[in-house]
Amino acid sequence: MAGIGFELRKVLKKGSLLSLGKMYAYSGLLGSGPWVISILAIVAVGFINISTFSTASYTVQFQVVITYAIALASSLIITGFVQLPYTRYIADRIYEGKREDVLPSYFGLLFVTWLTGLPMIWLAVRWVFPDMDPLFYVETATVFMVLCAVWLSNVIATSLKFFKGVVAAYFVSYGLITVASWFFPGDLYTLLFIFIAGNVLLMTLLMAFIVREYGARRFMHFDFFDRKKFYWRLGIAGFFYNLGAWSDKFVFWMHPLTGNQVIGKIHASVVYDLPIFIAYLSIIPGMAIFFYRLEADFAEKYERYFDAVVKDGTLGLIEHYRNEMVTTIRHAIREIVVYQGIVDILIFLAAPVIFEHLKIPMLYLNLFYVLTVGALLQLGFMSVLAILFYLDRRAEAMWLTIAFFVLNTVLTLATIYMGPTWFGYGYAVSLLIVFAVSLKVLDHVMENLDYETFMLR
Repeated sequence: MAGIGFELRKVLKKGSLLSLGKMYAYSGLLGSGPWVISILAIVAVGFINISTFSTASYTVQFQVVITYAIALASSLIITGFVQLPYTRYIADRIYEGKREDVLPSYFGLLFVTWLTGLPMIWLAVRWVFPDMDPLFYVETATVFMVLCAVWLSNVIATSLKFFKGVVAAYFVSYGLITVASWFFPGDLYTLLFIFIAGNVLLMTLLMAFIVREYGARRFMHFDFFDRKKFYWRLGIAGFFYNLGAWSDKFVFWMHPLTGNQVIGKIHASVVYDLPIFIAYLSIIPGMAIFFYRLEADFAEKYERYFDAVVKDGTLGLIEHYRNEMVTTIRHAIREIVVYQGIVDILIFLAAPVIFEHLKIPMLYLNLFYVLTVGALLQLGFMSVLAILFYLDRRAEAMWLTIAFFVLNTVLTLATIYMGPTWFGYGYAVSLLIVFAVSLKVLDHVMENLDYETFMLR
């Protein structure tokens, strides 16, 4: 991702207030834009169909099916396991000067994902929706397959130098989904078809950007899946982080005290879904800061340290660059917590008005406050994990993500039995614990970085 950091620094070099705003806008869109744009579009489709065409039942079913598809495509089966190893694989090939391996490996990864995912998702939808007709099975399976391709394409696309085109592709694709739902209102099948068409367009645009960037002498290869080259700990870390991020939602959806059946065997939670959605939207400013500080500031300092190590820099120079990294990390985490904390305070003050306009019962206000704090802690935890990945601390990151998944699942389940007053605390407390532990781990890593770099390699 160092390339995108370079492009962001070029925007900032203009030295104007406008350039600063553009830099953080691009950072926010690249760091959180894809899922924000997609989720907002899904909400907009629901609003259009409910308010204009009074198709509430179909709309809710559509939103729940798409939410589950996003959860499964991003977290489970293959994509959650391969995202981080594939990012590392691409970085290694580029560092080795083998850019021609990126595109064939990308097509190979898509082929394996579809080949493995199709029979699994087909069996899953037949089991989850036993009373639906074949067209629904085809559409639901297609949604999942296309989202897997979009998710994996996004791994490469968001690091490309023409990032403005990538952001525009999301706006165009999901904008068309929203507009089409207005002009072609219909039942669940129509909404699913519109969503598929928009994401096929997005997938095609992302593929075009990737093909344009990377040349290749071969169409497809599977070297990425070589067991000797595969980064298993990164795969486990990515899988459990994504699983942990969704585990509290699944607990609330499926527990009989908090979930309600929507379609087939899938459930939603009236209590939890909207407050956690708004809480996630609240961290967009923090995501912008995190993305820029990591991909521009920290990446630059890390590159200097790495060059000094591999090119036989003096001990004093190496220690100087390590200290620069430590300072950058402290500044980045402090900035994320402080500025996002200010945003959260403003949101807390505005929350009663927001809830009133969205017709959310004020009973859920305390839950929203707790979830917003939890989202801030998740942003901090993500920041530390990203730095650990940069420093190649795969084992530490893996165990932290496993702890996150276990704690979030167990504590969320416990708080449901403790009563509505405690809803949301399982998510927030689990992140408070893993964030505090991750800071301690990162401090230890940075303290011993020089020793471990030279003595343990």
